[in-house]
Amino acid sequence: MTLKKLSIFFILTAALLICAAPSAIAQKKSFTIINHTKGTIHVWGKSNEFEFGKVKARTLAECSCNALYNKDCFDKKGGKAKIKLALEDKNGIDMWSGDSCVKLYIAPGTNIDVTMAPDGRHIQCEFVSDFEVREPLPSFEDADSNNDGKIDEKEAEAIQLKEKFGDFDKDLNNELNPKEFDDAASKFNIFRGVPF
Repeated sequence: MTLKKLSIFFILTAALLICAAPSAIAQKKSFTIINHTKGTIHVWGKSNEFEFGKVKARTLAECSCNALYNKDCFDKKGGKAKIKLALEDKNGIDMWSGDSCVKLYIAPGTNIDVTMAPDGRHIQCEFVSDFEVREPLPSFEDADSNNDGKIDEKEAEAIQLKEKFGDFDKDLNNELNPKEFDDAASKFNIFRGVPF
């Protein structure tokens, strides 16, 4: 092989490596959405043209993309992406977001927990360190473990309701009757430990 042919070979090899490098650098990046609402959460990229996907109620989903092929993904300074989340209305037409869910600047590997906002229509988003899917509050019958027709503080603690126990104990007898329990349940997100 002559020196000229050898030089051409090295130049072509170097060019191929340079072309292949961006695809190796732009690896698949992802973040996780934990949906603690009663409805489907839609996840969009910043331009609203690229939809990461939909996350059904009470589930979690990994949303991933490759920045090389879609500039809606992790193309911000510092490797972060801007996303928007919205709750699908029951009629399937309207979308409802909350202030904390419209402009999320996220890094790969981030976990975002989504719950219902106090108005029951919008959603609220929070960065969390893990993606535990909490259990819903049980029925009164299930929470009443000793079957005495009332929820005492020990039973309330077992379902993570003790913190605001006094707020719901209207007759101040240190127990919750079925009506007081229903009032407490209506003030809490369907997932225990997540008060409105």
